[in-house]
Amino acid sequence: MVRLIAFCALLCALSAHAQAWKPARPIEIVNPAAPGGSVDLMCRSLKKFLEDNKLVEVPVNVLYKTGANGAIALDYVSQQPASGETVFAIAHTFLTIRLTGESRLDWRDLTSLGILFKEYHVTAVRADSPVKNGADLIERMRRDPASLSYGFFGNRGNHLHLAAAIPFRAAGVDIRKMTTVPYRSGPEAISAVLGGHLDVALVSAVNPASNVQAGKLRVLTQTTPQRASGYLKDVPTWRELGIDVDYATAQGLTGPKGMRPEAVAFWEGVLARMAKDPEWQKLLERSIWSGAYMNAAEMNRYYQDEFGKLKGVLEELGLTKQ
Repeated sequence: MVRLIAFCALLCALSAHAQAWKPARPIEIVNPAAPGGSVDLMCRSLKKFLEDNKLVEVPVNVLYKTGANGAIALDYVSQQPASGETVFAIAHTFLTIRLTGESRLDWRDLTSLGILFKEYHVTAVRADSPVKNGADLIERMRRDPASLSYGFFGNRGNHLHLAAAIPFRAAGVDIRKMTTVPYRSGPEAISAVLGGHLDVALVSAVNPASNVQAGKLRVLTQTTPQRASGYLKDVPTWRELGIDVDYATAQGLTGPKGMRPEAVAFWEGVLARMAKDPEWQKLLERSIWSGAYMNAAEMNRYYQDEFGKLKGVLEELGLTKQ
């Protein structure tokens, strides 16, 4: 009995120690993306949440390490101490970045801390496009997969390219023959559509909103499980078009490989609390994001499942390097 009491006391002491851990040095939130996008919004929101709620007693900095489709940031994080002060904003790009040969590393070389939200995507054309609707789009692509040019942010094989390829693959389209055009941003792809230089833009759901409302663009499909509200309320999902697919890119936080359990627990707690924050909830609504908090273990399971799915598509596209 005495030994049992002593053992319980030890467990309580260890638990209290883990709960008491906080960053001791300035925090770096490493951002692999340019200012203004969804990853940047998440990073800046996390910084503000930490500061406004006085969750840490050290400075909080967003560190931009952009370029090479995220490989520069990934290399930087992998070289940092796993003490808990350096964290990394992650998205679906890092599920495939090693498979496509853009980095020697990927999500498996990081410590999962948690997911905050999922971002969905839409297919947009110019208002006067001859592609009438989602059903017409599918039929045209089945007849001739190269007939329409598709623009998206980032490199071929990234999460946005896959957001275009995955539904068409399920629709029986030969996705290897698609005409794809990478751009530096979603808004740049939209500008190309508006200028008549591109047939279709595959972009995050929030990107076309103002141009749709101004009558300059039409959105044909959305990758959501159910129709989103607002300007997307009249846009069919892929499932409504007979293609049994939905697709989201989940974004959250990781750290260098080998982070201690108490540091992981601290960041899990921060993200769990932030997920319920009213200001964060407002940002989710404005950005047409879906709240999807997952702790570290849930994130690992989710990413492992997604990794398997995306690997198969990349292999079919002929874009894997390993």
